[in-house]
Amino acid sequence: MGEEGVVFVRRASGLVREIGWFSALTMVLGHVIGGGINWHSTKDAVYYAGADVPMAFFIAGVPSVLLATCFALMAVMMPRAGGDYIYITRAMDPLVGFMASWAFWFTEAISFGIIGAFDSVFWGMSIWMYGLMQYKAGVAGAKKIMDAGAWMTGFWGQIIVGSLLVIIFCIIALFGTKALAYVMNIIVIIPLITGFLTIGYFAWGAVTPGLAKAKFEAIFGAGTWQKIMDTAPTVLPPEGAEKFTLEKFHRGASWAATMGMATPATWAYIGFTCSSFFGSEVKDPSRSLMISMVLGSICILVYYVILSGTCWAAYGDFITAYNYIWESDQTHYYKLVRAGKTPDIPEPVLPGILGVEEAPEGILPFFAAILAYPNTFIMVLLIVTGAIWLMNDIPAFLMVTSRSIFAWSFDRFFPEFIAAVNERWHSPHWAITITGIIGIIGVIANATNWFLAMVGTTVLAIWRYLFDAMAATILPYKRPEIWEKGLRLTVAGIPLITILGFIAFVWWNYIFWFACLALDPTTIATYAVWLGFGLFIFVAYWVYNQKRGIDPRTIYQEIPPA
Repeated sequence: MGEEGVVFVRRASGLVREIGWFSALTMVLGHVIGGGINWHSTKDAVYYAGADVPMAFFIAGVPSVLLATCFALMAVMMPRAGGDYIYITRAMDPLVGFMASWAFWFTEAISFGIIGAFDSVFWGMSIWMYGLMQYKAGVAGAKKIMDAGAWMTGFWGQIIVGSLLVIIFCIIALFGTKALAYVMNIIVIIPLITGFLTIGYFAWGAVTPGLAKAKFEAIFGAGTWQKIMDTAPTVLPPEGAEKFTLEKFHRGASWAATMGMATPATWAYIGFTCSSFFGSEVKDPSRSLMISMVLGSICILVYYVILSGTCWAAYGDFITAYNYIWESDQTHYYKLVRAGKTPDIPEPVLPGILGVEEAPEGILPFFAAILAYPNTFIMVLLIVTGAIWLMNDIPAFLMVTSRSIFAWSFDRFFPEFIAAVNERWHSPHWAITITGIIGIIGVIANATNWFLAMVGTTVLAIWRYLFDAMAATILPYKRPEIWEKGLRLTVAGIPLITILGFIAFVWWNYIFWFACLALDPTTIATYAVWLGFGLFIFVAYWVYNQKRGIDPRTIYQEIPPA
């Protein structure tokens, strides 16, 4: 129950401003950089034949920067927990704001678990690579190390390791934002440094013709590179992919595929607004929120384009050919065997080419590690870099999702106990616990079908971006008293937030409709049920609050207390 005579659940949120600009920035960097760039920049060319991957990351990055700037400007006006739920409900409409936040919360909470499952693959890859190098050196027991790494990349490895990561970070979060931010700072700085090392190796491969091929064949044997290029057109197509031809799958062959690839690239940018969700816990909001979101999103865009660009410059269409065979093996052999069915092919193709029992997945850190051969330490370090980037997504996702449902509850539009804050640690413990449960569901969803999980969450994220952009566009005119509390930046007399919001709205619209093309009937039905459930909750709480003598319109006219 809330306090009597108070429009919100309490007169104060109970949250404490203890995060500085650096921690806010590392939260944004940690939330964004991870599975998207390290996974989708190499894997998804299989499903978007002829896509220019670096260009797709640029296409998704520009509106992300525009919208991040809008978010930062709105956050300065309303530095409160809940992010765009607060902005849209106050600047546009309560129902629209709740539904956009409801959709995004589902996206973010499921993605929270997806990241946990992804991370198991990266840690497993690093262990497998170490085992491979030991095996080549004739070290006893090396095969067991490789098997352990392969297990971590498989179904049960993803379920167990992913769930453990979710639980561990939920426990840390319960001890307060300061503790979580401290951990976050450490696990962001490490891969930030080694990430530039990764770019260095790719750049070396890009400017040295034949280097990637020579390194690959030094590990897996002479002729394996060309064998992969020759075999890709002969294997059965992976589920959801077209038949492989070098002409059709050549990088940049299709603009439509490049725009389609902007969907997973968009998923890679989710979180550029991260710091706005814990606005009530940021010190010096005007400075910290502008630095974390505007500077953070620009740095991420540049990093993504350079990292993916140098990777593709070093390897070219070999990336697609390798992953095409790997995905074909998954569809026509491994998945059927796991299901107890007869496989379509007598044995997996790629392991036979490479001379290993189970072929490593073609994620970006794998291709980086190849270029570092024969230095085992650097090879493993480059893969661990991807694993740590993924791992530090988890606490940032947790902050966003838990503060979203906290904000609904504080506005009396979700069970009010969720707004409870621990008096000692100043953490919203119920919000964190519920988020953790949804995250484990995401772990299972990813291990079952990562591609559908990714597409399903991304479309809802872009749908929410459209309302964010509209709210930013209209805010100075509909709620001028709120706009006056911000930086009040103008261009030719027009509010800057209006200009950027309008451009972002048009750009995200273009990406949104391409993203919708990848939806399947099951995902669409899930949307319908989830959004319908959200509408039911909003209407039910509107009526419930009115019966208690609380006018919901009064709630949404006011900015919640810090």
